[in-house]
Formats: sequence, structure tokens, C-alpha cells
Amino acid sequence: MAIACVFIPSFPMAAAWRERTACATLPAQVAAMVVDRPQRGRVIALSAAARALGARLGMSQVQAAAAAPEAEILVHDSALTARCWEEALEALDAASPAIESPRAGVAYLDLRGIPLTLERQRERIARSMNPWPAQVGVARARLAAYAAARAQRIVAPQEEAAFLAAQPLRLLGLPAQDQERLTLLGVRRLGQLAALPAGALARRFGTQALRWHALARGEDRMPLRPRPRRGAIAASAQAQEPIDRMEAVLFACRGLIEQLAADLQRAGRRCARLELTLESERGEGRRLRCEVASPTARADVLFTLLRARLESALETRNEAVSGVRVEAARVEDGGIPLTLLTASHPDAESLQTALARVAGAFGEESLQRAEVRAAFRPEGRFAYAPFDVGGALASVERHHAQHAATTQPAAHLCLLRERREITVRVRRGRPCAVDDDEIVEVAGPWRTAERWWSGGNERDDYDVQTASGALLRIAREGSRWYVLGSYA
Repeated sequence: MAIACVFIPSFPMAAAWRERTACATLPAQVAAMVVDRPQRGRVIALSAAARALGARLGMSQVQAAAAAPEAEILVHDSALTARCWEEALEALDAASPAIESPRAGVAYLDLRGIPLTLERQRERIARSMNPWPAQVGVARARLAAYAAARAQRIVAPQEEAAFLAAQPLRLLGLPAQDQERLTLLGVRRLGQLAALPAGALARRFGTQALRWHALARGEDRMPLRPRPRRGAIAASAQAQEPIDRMEAVLFACRGLIEQLAADLQRAGRRCARLELTLESERGEGRRLRCEVASPTARADVLFTLLRARLESALETRNEAVSGVRVEAARVEDGGIPLTLLTASHPDAESLQTALARVAGAFGEESLQRAEVRAAFRPEGRFAYAPFDVGGALASVERHHAQHAATTQPAAHLCLLRERREITVRVRRGRPCAVDDDEIVEVAGPWRTAERWWSGGNERDDYDVQTASGALLRIAREGSRWYVLGSYA
């Protein structure tokens, strides 16, 4: 078995430098460093020139700037780094079908079954990584391949033990505390670690030391864990002439959905989010999103959702369409999860279809739900959030469970959107009438004093029942009275 390792030193630095200069290779004479955030950040990558000036990894931005004042400071962009590394991995797909990437800048490729010599494969991998300054090494185990990549060489199986023994201990990536303890014991190279008794090492450092010992000896029993393929599953079509009729657009979408569903089924995947892009005759694109409550690969279900979303969109935008693209923006593993008892459960597909129609007619912001918050006052105990079908179905299940355990229905407080000022008569410090409606029962007061540090007022809340049968939540702030809501 042969494993190739692709190593790009200081990949965040290479990605940031490429974004700034369109060149991924940093000139040797340029002093530059990457900090993890704009203000008061710490150095996470630096060039050899910056290191020669005195900057070190882990320094604060102020310390590093003082040590190397002429060094250029770049701010780390995690999204940019991830995107650049994903592009590099896609380029490596042509070299091996199985690629494991533990972090950005390091990738392991399984070379089994490829009818090329190791030297030819190494050259091929290096060419595929252009323009990144990649170093490629080949060995039998991952750690040896990583060390070989740093040396840019191929390590033969009979040379691997001696090659590993000469490598520094830091290649294992041990926790700083364990690295320091081993260094104090005189263990600075992998060969010295491999020479220690495994049992004594485990008693002092724990069971994880057994894996360190095995890796130092060149023994790696863990197979490669290939990264999942992220190829887009999509279908598109271009019209010879712009289409301004709804039926023609829907006909084109039906064919694209059937093609998309067939691709999903062949890949053993299900669509959880559908995205539709409509291209106008002026070349402008409009993207519509459909969330799929129950991920599926069924063409009829996906088309129903798409149609509900599309009809409203075309009605509100009277413009011809010259191109259509449908993409499964989020996919999941195949199989359809079924509940054990479905009689009392809502139909997720019907619910999602209805929501797609509402979103198409009134916009995405019209779909909101109330969620419970921790607060003392009732009007602060909820807030509106974007509607989530999965959360709605879960809340229905919780409601069924609570309803089954409840013997007596409880009254619910329905808060007014805006509280209303009222006139309340008080007798002996307690309310006795609301707008000339006598109070027959009263509970309270419940005093709250929120945000007192910013001038907030104390408030006393009461639950009252009037002679007319109304059950109200009222409150007093200073000398004023308000009705907050009613019980139903």
C-alpha cells in the first residue's frame, strides 16, 4: 500500500496572499504574517522572512508587529481558506479516488490500483496542484508520507523505519503539555519514542500514548477516511426564444425535475432543499428556494413544491424567461424515514406545499413562528423567528404528548399586540373595577422591575375576572393602568 501526502506550508498564508496578489506562492524575501482576527488577533501563520525578523506563531498582533515592523499583516478569512482548499481537493480528484484531508493544507491520497510508477504519480499530483506551492511525498503510512512531503521525496518500505526515527517529535501533533513532558524526559525524535516500552508509556501518559508509540514505529492501522464527494446535482435548460407563458415554464421545470430525481436516485440521495434559478432575457438571474420538509427523491413531490413556489413568483414578476436551472442545494443520504404511528401526525409534504404557496405570495419574511424566551414579563416570553417545518412538526408532537397528559384544559393568555391604557378604580390598594366593569375575582400583584439600571419602571401585574365574564391580565405602572391581554 502506498499513500501520497500533499502538504502546503502555511496554507492560510497562501490563500490570503493569493486573494491579494492572484499568486499563491509567497516570494522568499517577503515578510508576512496572518492573524486570526483584525483587532488583537494572534499569529497563526507567517513566512520565513517574518520568522527571521523575530515573529513567532502564537504572538499577539502587537507583539509580532513590534518584532517585525516591516512585515505585512494579513487577516485570516476562514471562508476563503475553506473555499480555496476545496478547489485544491477537487483538482486532486483526478489523481486518486480516495482522498482524506484532516485539515486545510494537508491531504492523503490512496495510490493503490493506479498503473503508474510512484515517481510518475508524485509528478502528476504536483502538476495538478498548480499554482499552489505544494510539496508531495510518498510512503507506506500517513505519518511517514507527511514527513516525506516535507522533504519532497519518496520513502521506500525498507527505509521507512530509519526515516521515521530521525523525524522530530512535533510531527505527531501532540498536546503542548505532553510534548513538553516528553522533551523533559529527553524524547525529541520519533526513534527515541519508538524505543520506549509501550506499557510504561501508557501508564504515564494514558492509553492515547499507545497510538503515539505505534505511529512512531510506522504502524498505522487506521484506514483512510475518504472525504465525501460534493458534486452538485442539478439540471438546466435554455430556451431558443424567451418564454412568457406559465405553462411553458412549468413544462420545462417538470422535465428538469424528473432528470434531477433520476440523478438523486442513482446517487442514493434525497433532496432537502431545492433551488430554482430563472434567467431573464436580459441575462439577470432570480433564485427561488424551496425547503423540503421530508427529504425525498420523488419527482412528483419535488415538482409540486416547485410549482407552488414558481406560480406566485411568475405572477408577481411579469417578465419572460430564457433559461431555467434546478439544483438540489442540500442533499441527504437515501432512504425515507417513517414514523411508527402516523395517524395523528401532519403530512409534512402537504405542509411544505402550503408554505411554499404562502412564501411565493407574500415573501419569505411572512413565514414566522413564535418561540419561547426566558423573561419575567409575559410580553418578553416569546419572539418571532423564521418558520422551520421540522420545528413545527416537532412542536405538534410535543403538543399531542402534552394534550394526552392533560385532564383539564387550561386557559391561555392571549397578549395584545399593543397594550391599551384603561381606567381602573382601586379600593384598599387593590383594583375593584375596570372601565366601570366590576371586578369579582383578583389575583396578584406580581411585581417586576426589569432594566432598572436604564431607568425601567416597576410594574405590578394582576389577573382579574370582571362581572361581565372577562378574564384579563392588567398591569399598573406608576399611576397608569394597562390591559395586556385576555385569557381564552
